[in-house]
Formats: sequence, structure tokens, C-alpha cells
Amino acid sequence: MKPHRYLPFLLLLMLLQKAVSHDKTIVTATLPTGTEKRVALVIGNRDYQSMNPLRNPLNDAEDMARALKALQFEVTTLTNTTNHQLLKGLEIFRSKLGPTTVAVVYFSGHGMSYDNTNYLIPVDANITCQEDVGVWGVKLDLILSHTRVCRNGIVFLDACRKIPNLDRCPTPDRSPNAQAGLVTPRNPPGSAVVFSTEQGTAADDNQTGRNGLFTEALLRYLTRPNLTLKQICDRAAADVEAKSNFKQSPALYDKIRGDFVFIQTPAPPPSRPQTPQYLDLPFSEMVYIPGSTFQMGDTRSEGSSDEKPVRSVTVSSFLMGKYEVTQRQWEAVMGNNPSYFKDCPDCPVENVSWDDVQEFLKKLNARTGGNYRLPTEAEWEYAAGGGAGSRTRFGNGRDILDPAEANFDGSVTYKKPYSVAGEYRQKTVPVGSFRANTLGLYNMSGNVWEWCADWYGPYSANSETNPTGPATGTIRVLRGGCWVDYSQITRVANRDLSIPSNRYKDIGFRVVSQAQ
Repeated sequence: MKPHRYLPFLLLLMLLQKAVSHDKTIVTATLPTGTEKRVALVIGNRDYQSMNPLRNPLNDAEDMARALKALQFEVTTLTNTTNHQLLKGLEIFRSKLGPTTVAVVYFSGHGMSYDNTNYLIPVDANITCQEDVGVWGVKLDLILSHTRVCRNGIVFLDACRKIPNLDRCPTPDRSPNAQAGLVTPRNPPGSAVVFSTEQGTAADDNQTGRNGLFTEALLRYLTRPNLTLKQICDRAAADVEAKSNFKQSPALYDKIRGDFVFIQTPAPPPSRPQTPQYLDLPFSEMVYIPGSTFQMGDTRSEGSSDEKPVRSVTVSSFLMGKYEVTQRQWEAVMGNNPSYFKDCPDCPVENVSWDDVQEFLKKLNARTGGNYRLPTEAEWEYAAGGGAGSRTRFGNGRDILDPAEANFDGSVTYKKPYSVAGEYRQKTVPVGSFRANTLGLYNMSGNVWEWCADWYGPYSANSETNPTGPATGTIRVLRGGCWVDYSQITRVANRDLSIPSNRYKDIGFRVVSQAQ
């Protein structure tokens, strides 16, 4: 667990004020396109020495390697591999993998199962009876164990070719059966295995085409933008089933959390009405937040005791800054830049106390004639989770937090079931980085903590309308987590606190005002 930077202050305050408690224990409960390291191993085995030769695996491997290179994969291609060459190639492949890697393995050739285990068959395999499969074949489980360290591992097997039935070897103490088809894979979380045909059946090598039936269909969709892995496999499966008259039906065994997309293009921004601005400077837009009622607090039972009890809270409509207040904006109003991470005018201002923010708001209102203020804790949580209706765990519209979509500590040490391991930037990033949440607000999880207007105190068990927190107190509320925090702390329900005069390089704010 990371040491809490406010602990010395909190220990003193807990002695002075028994009513204030802060129980922040770690609860033990995955980088989109263009940010991860991409590594692929492509294998095509055609010229079998003691088994039926195949027509298309070399073409399959050549075309798949070309497609994966177009998707920015570092590709190693192996053809007509012996058992030794295949094992050596896999070992070299394993040395390239790590926590931020997306690994793809593609195999076209013979595949079999024996003793409920799947095997890829090398070209020098001399399989004369069932037990020989385990002697000559290379286990699919070995490949999956190599990819276990990766962010995601994806294995495509166009491998269930027709093989004559095999008799038992003349060894009395062996009883498992071997078969030409494959069996359900034992792939780990974060991985996916795609069979060219369902378990126990054979795949068509497509004697009249350049590629195997499955690979032909897979190549058709693999490089299409904005398709998830499941959509690619579903479309390829539909094509294969239609062309084979439903004799062949590909199967996807998917344990990847969320949606994996090989290539993603940004959607055109929706047309929006002109939004008000609190300054005539970049990133000063306000977003209209329609009021409603929501369940405030730890509705998922994965946080700290101060996030409960969960109760119904109604907030009125308001305007909220689309972005955190920037260093450029602060300097325009205050004439100085107190930030620790300088030389980034569009990064959030930080190293500002709650008291400093009140002075900023006073000058901003005098300059603009507005009525800007800090959000209440209820307004902040309501907006961060996406308003009324379906609410998300994190403030970027996601239930799984990814370092490619938010600025937080994505180190594997702090990975949770609802997060992805990846880059830890160790600093702030410009506001507007990554994706907005469903209300159009940016960086509501991570980057910098955001001051709220409220004094910190325990939640009421009663339903409330526009709550403003305790009437008095000694510490103020912080929300949203920051660049130094792990995923659990950046949940929209998480609460933190600090003395109003404290300044830290991970605390900033955004403004709100009354809806027009």
C-alpha cells in the first residue's frame, strides 16, 4: 500500500476530533489501441513429413504477417517448423513479452488434442498412435503460459485439419484418447483463444482458395477500424458458416475484460451548442449538468467505510468546468503560477490550497461578473459518475480504468480486477487528455485531486437534496484521485480530505456555477 501523504495531519486531527475518521485500506477485489507494445508470432506449417500435407498454411502465414504488421505489430514469421524450431521460436517470443504487451500468436497447420490437452503439430512429427501426439506436439498451454505476463494475449488457431483416426499405442499403462479436433482451451484471464472450428471438428483447408476458410474470413475483418475482437470473430464466423454450409463454425474463448480493438479511429465530435466560458482562454468551457436523483456512495461495496451509507441524493441542474482549471488560467487571474509541474500552461494548476482557490474565485467573479464556486461533494460525485441513470465506476465513463485512458499509477503492483496495468507517468498531463465521461467532462478520475466546497464529515443515512456537508469542520473534501494514486482511489465514490491551507503537487480544482 502506498503511504498516505496526509497521515501525519490525520493522526493529529483524529486525536483532536473523534468524530472524524478516515479508514482507507486497500480492497483486494487492463492500454487501448496505439499505446501498448504489440508483438506477434505467426506460424505456418504446410509440408508435413509423415502426415497429410496441407495446401494453404504458408499463404496463411504470409498474409497474416502482413496484416499484423499493418496493425503495428512486431511480427516474427516461422514456416514449416520442426518440434525443436517451434519450441525455440516460442522461447524467443516469450523474451519479448511484458506487462504492457499485447501478444498475438497465429498458427496454421495440423492440430490435435490428447489427454484433454491441445497440441500444435510440427512438420517433423511422426505420429503413428495416440500417445505420439503428446510426444511430438507442442502444447497450446505452453503458449498461453507465455502470454500470461501480457496485458492481453490472443491466439488464433487455424489448426483442426482432418487427420486419420489413431489407434492406442502398445503401452498398457496409457489410456487417454487422442482426436483430430481440439478441446476447450484453458486460457487465463486477459487472454482469448480463437479456433477455426468448434471443438472436436475439423477445419477446411480450402483447396480452391489462397487461404484456409477461417483465415480468409479473419483477414477480411482483422484490419477494419473500430471493430472489437468479438465483432471480428462473429463476422468471420458468419462468413465461414455460410461458405461451409454450416459444416464449420469458428469458436471464440474470450477472457479479455472489456473490448479489445486492433485499430481505432476517433469518432467525429458530436455537434454541441455553444457552451459558456468562465475566461476567454483555452479549456474554459462549462458543461450543463441536468439535475436529478442518484444513489450516492459506495454502491459496489468495494471502498472505504466513509463512502457509506449509500443514500438517495437529489441535485439541481448546474454548470461545471469541462476541464480542470489550468496553469494558464490561474496565472491570468492571479498573476502567478504556483504549480510544481511548470512549463505546461494547459496542465492543471496544482500546489494550491482550498484557501488559495477561494481567492482565485473571488478575483474571477470580480473580473467576469459571474458566480463561480467549487462544486459540492454531491455535485462532484453526481457529475463524475455520469449523472442519473447508468453510472460508471470511474469518471471517464468506464468501469475498467486503463492508463491509456486516465492519468493514474497503473503499475502492476496496484492492479485491481477493475483496472489495467500500464504506464505510470509520475506527473500531470494537459487537461482534456484521454476520453470524456458521458456528460463531456474530462479527467474526473486521476490527473489531480479536486477540491470540493464541503467540510469533510460522515454521510447522513437520510435522503437529501443539494447537500452541502457539515456546517463546520477542520478539513475539506477532495475527490477524483490523481496521477500518483492507484485505481481504487480514483473511483468516483472514493473520498479524501486535507486541511484547507495545505498545498500539494497533486491537488487542483474545477469550477461550477448556477445553471442559466
